[in-house]
Amino acid sequence: MTDKPTYEELERRVKELLQENLELKKDSAIGAKKYARGEIESEMIPEEHLKDVDLQSIINIDAIQSIMDDFHYLTGMVTAVLDMNGNVIEATGWQDICTRFHRIHPQTAHNCTKSDLYLSKNLRPGEYVDYKCKNGLWDVVTPLYVGTKHLGNIYTGQFFYDDDQIDEETFIRQAEMYGFDKDSYLDALRRIPRYSRKTVEHLMNFLVKFTVYISKIGFANNQLENEIRERKRSESALQKSEEQLRAIFEAADNVSFIITDAKDPEPTIREFSPGAEHIFGYSKNEVMGKPVSILHIPDDVKNFPKAHQQMRDGKSGFSGETTLIRKSGEKFPALFSTYPLLDGNGKMYAALGVSFDVTEQKKLEGQLFQSWKMESIGRLAGGIAHDFNNMLSIILGNSEMIIEEMGSGNPVIDNIEEIRRAAERSAELTRQLLTFARKQTIVPKVIDLNDTIEGMLKMLIRLIGEHIDLVWLPKVDLWSVKVDPSQVDQMLANLCINARDSIKGVGKITIETGNVNFDEEYCRQHNGFNPGDFTVIAVSDNGCGMDRKTLDNLFEPFFTTKDVGQGTGLGLATVYGIVRQNGGFINVYSEMGEGTTFKIYLPRNVERAMQAQKHRLKDVSGNETILLVEDETAVLRMTAIILERLGYTVLSTPSPTEAIRICESHSGKIHMIITDVVMPEMSGRDLAKKLLRLHPKLKCLFMSGYTANVIAHHGVLDEGIQFINKPFSKRDLSVRIREVLDEAQNRI
Repeated sequence: MTDKPTYEELERRVKELLQENLELKKDSAIGAKKYARGEIESEMIPEEHLKDVDLQSIINIDAIQSIMDDFHYLTGMVTAVLDMNGNVIEATGWQDICTRFHRIHPQTAHNCTKSDLYLSKNLRPGEYVDYKCKNGLWDVVTPLYVGTKHLGNIYTGQFFYDDDQIDEETFIRQAEMYGFDKDSYLDALRRIPRYSRKTVEHLMNFLVKFTVYISKIGFANNQLENEIRERKRSESALQKSEEQLRAIFEAADNVSFIITDAKDPEPTIREFSPGAEHIFGYSKNEVMGKPVSILHIPDDVKNFPKAHQQMRDGKSGFSGETTLIRKSGEKFPALFSTYPLLDGNGKMYAALGVSFDVTEQKKLEGQLFQSWKMESIGRLAGGIAHDFNNMLSIILGNSEMIIEEMGSGNPVIDNIEEIRRAAERSAELTRQLLTFARKQTIVPKVIDLNDTIEGMLKMLIRLIGEHIDLVWLPKVDLWSVKVDPSQVDQMLANLCINARDSIKGVGKITIETGNVNFDEEYCRQHNGFNPGDFTVIAVSDNGCGMDRKTLDNLFEPFFTTKDVGQGTGLGLATVYGIVRQNGGFINVYSEMGEGTTFKIYLPRNVERAMQAQKHRLKDVSGNETILLVEDETAVLRMTAIILERLGYTVLSTPSPTEAIRICESHSGKIHMIITDVVMPEMSGRDLAKKLLRLHPKLKCLFMSGYTANVIAHHGVLDEGIQFINKPFSKRDLSVRIREVLDEAQNRI
């Protein structure tokens, strides 16, 4: 037969189960109750994770059953552990009088239920309650809490206190009342154990402490499960985060991630991302373990100790724009930041350097700045052109008329000629400024560049001189372009003069044409190129070439490398303006001592080029009636005199409103209106529309020093609109009038 376990052995088994090392105190019943209550209240911490917890999920039922079996074996007391739904988790040693009689009959079973309910309602954590049920036996219960949640109760009972007076007659009457077998019922009654109140107090102190331990181990198990769950969640989130960071680390080929150790003063490379390989040109194997200073300029390396100290203090070491060095030795601008990598103790064990190559952004910034600068100059040029050209028109027109009146023998004729030539040169400078600013009004036509350039060759040969050979290499089946032919003349003249001036002694200038297509991929890799079909004009020379500083400022107005008085600095600026105005772009290739090539790319036009029809006007005079409208009085008077000398009848006025009145009241035919574009009362275009309602066959010629997009859209005339730029000579005006009068009806 197995020996009964001692109380100390039972206590040791409880401690082993709970893995705690607490001493049981032997106090009085009241002291034990307070001690037990204090123990469990120390664990009464609200826990949101307990809301879905039940008793069976947090205790070891088999271990509890084993301990309760030994408790019954040692003490003879029955036990039961019930959850809050009344489910029996453990039951040991129940008396026959309860199992065979009291809990079988409905009325006595009801008495048992009332006892259970009373005990459940009067429970406080860390204490026990005893109650004599209606069937005559004592029951005792202590609650089982985990945290703040009441999960169940530990019951004992089915006993008598040794000072109870047991009246068997009462139980005999119960047996008769409820139909129990009297002998069996009395036999079960006589086997009910009797305990002193002191013994029950000690036994209950043990059970109260036992519930404290169960509560604590349950609470600990729950916390452990939550921590495990949270740790798994954290580990999963960390793994996901690391995977995402690794994916970024590996995938970002335009961003460099470099991890270095925390050595001072010379950190070495521990990680080198694919983006770093792409940006710096090194493979990972080439740089692992190498000092990170191989990627930095000396001025930055000097600041490494300071940056590392900042990172050891938990701050970013550096953040801003700097210069880094590729494997090839090329230096490039970059956005660069460093950050400390800290261990669990907050100590820096490594540093992360993140860099972004901003070479392309710098180029774009430069282009944008250049564009802003060009636009500003263009606005300035456009702002002064109108008034300046009006003044030049007066000077030029009057000087021509004075020369005609004086005759060749007058002693001051040379002075007047000098005034006229100065006015013409000033007018040319203004036109160049407007061309650069893309404000000059042009009349584009679909042309074959080969035909246009061939028509210029003799003039270009005279321009460059006999000591320089001009080579012409036209492309067969050249694509057409839509451009003002006079602008092609301007571009080639300026480029050939520039090439001529770069050649010392004998040399060669080559002009060639071609067709070229650029796709999106090519343009992404070649800054400044645009996708599409283009016709190209290339002008090359074997002159002295240009250095980087000259190339960077090449197209700026008034920039020149020539001696004082040798050039205005507007030639290449004019070329640039013409190309941009026609939707093209220009590239320059040059090396010192090797010569220069300018390549102009003009968009292909699918329309068929029209053959140029050149003819001379035999007669530039006329006898038609012209209505002249110009708000600048001096220009009005001078232009009217020129027209009258050319044989025309002139109706002149400075007011658009007066011009309408003249048209309404004039009895004869008015053949043409010549009007300024920008006037105070209304624009020249609006005036022309009103007059055409009165005279539908009226021809119109607009004049202005600056169109302000009233007549032209971005400087390009609509087809059928006739225009002459101020200032103009008598010859230019006479030819333009005859062209307008003699051609088919023009459109407003």
